[in-house]
Amino acid sequence: MGKLLFFDIDGTIFDDNRRLPASVLPAMEKARANGHRLIINTGRTLCNLDRRLDSFPLDGWILGCGTRILYHGETLTSMEHSPAESLALRSIFGELRIPVTFECDTAMYFDPLAPPSEEIAHFRKWAEDRGICRDISEADPEFRAVKMFCFGDGETIEKLEARTAEAGMPYTAIDRGPGRWEIVPAGFSKGKGIDLLREKLGAGRDDCYAFGDSSNDLAMLQSAGHSIAMGNAEEKIKAACSYVTDRPENDGIEKAMKHFGLI
Repeated sequence: MGKLLFFDIDGTIFDDNRRLPASVLPAMEKARANGHRLIINTGRTLCNLDRRLDSFPLDGWILGCGTRILYHGETLTSMEHSPAESLALRSIFGELRIPVTFECDTAMYFDPLAPPSEEIAHFRKWAEDRGICRDISEADPEFRAVKMFCFGDGETIEKLEARTAEAGMPYTAIDRGPGRWEIVPAGFSKGKGIDLLREKLGAGRDDCYAFGDSSNDLAMLQSAGHSIAMGNAEEKIKAACSYVTDRPENDGIEKAMKHFGLI
């Protein structure tokens, strides 16, 4: 049986400037031809996938840090809150005055009542350019919260975690750099996504290879028997991995696959 290969997108398949190195697709095609199964494992939700991946020989997707798992067209896991619950989450962010974007499956949502935020303006421009930007409206049945990205200090984020738990919708925060936080439903992660998929397929940890570069990849890398840090990865990610490859633009994916005899 072939191996299971799990790939982060940003900073792993794409380089830090979101360019796709020419060596990535041929390497993945060779791996697939050798009987391995290829799965994207990303923090991006369904609305925000890069169309450049459409031609890739993929077997499955772990999206939104494990909140949605697809394998050969079958949905294995799908988590989202109801519109009423989502509006309650919006109120918590509003009361704590936390700049936030809601990364839902249908669109990236922004609060028109929130105070101006330079950081959120950047996210809004990204969403507008891709046609996935919406303002939160109480009348929108598609506003169904999955995960969020927000900005704030550690004390405020601790309050957010406590408030969401009190509301019966617990979230945990992943530190993505100074003042930047990925807010993920408690119990979900890229690593849990790997565990669920390999159990369904009857694969062991040693059959799993994970490629990543940042803090939200840590659970994924820890769940795989073979963890590969890209050359541009954070130092704490490199320290947690069994192998460090080159940067994406220097054929890091291809080099790692050759190192492990996958191609």
